[in-house]
Amino acid sequence: MRRLAWPLAAGLAFAFLVGLALQGERRDPMQDFKPAGLLTAFTPEDAREIEITTGAEVWRFRRDTTWQAIEPSKTVPADIAQRIDTALRLLRNSAPLRVLTADEVARVPPSDYALASDGLRVQVRAANGAAFRIQFGGRNPLGSARYAKVDGIDGVPMLPAYVGDAWEQVIGGPRG
Repeated sequence: MRRLAWPLAAGLAFAFLVGLALQGERRDPMQDFKPAGLLTAFTPEDAREIEITTGAEVWRFRRDTTWQAIEPSKTVPADIAQRIDTALRLLRNSAPLRVLTADEVARVPPSDYALASDGLRVQVRAANGAAFRIQFGGRNPLGSARYAKVDGIDGVPMLPAYVGDAWEQVIGGPRG
């Protein structure tokens, strides 16, 4: 009887696992997806105008059917529409890793956040007139996040670095 106990237990365990695999239900993670980013006033599809500023340089884009540069004299990447759509989606979907409170921000010299006026600034306007403004600062010590200043939000959000990097890619890479 003992000889049969182990193979019988293994067979039962196998049958149990097969039953779970066939009957188990997995939830679709995209079905319950809720955007957690900072762009909440409107959807990326509602955006009509974008202004990107870094230092003294300014890029302006408008979408009628597709994104186009308003000032064609500035060189922009050929796949500008795709880059803008990606950057907008990241602003909408990527949650801040953390939001530093006003008290936390006050304890550190402003230069540590690199939120100077000559940094990367993005302004997005929707067709209904709603606007979203964000200024990207420096990276955190690990390099995984970038400090940001957003109109209407107290404190300093720390966004994943790839969000700010996507906006730099819209204008062809980091400037300065």
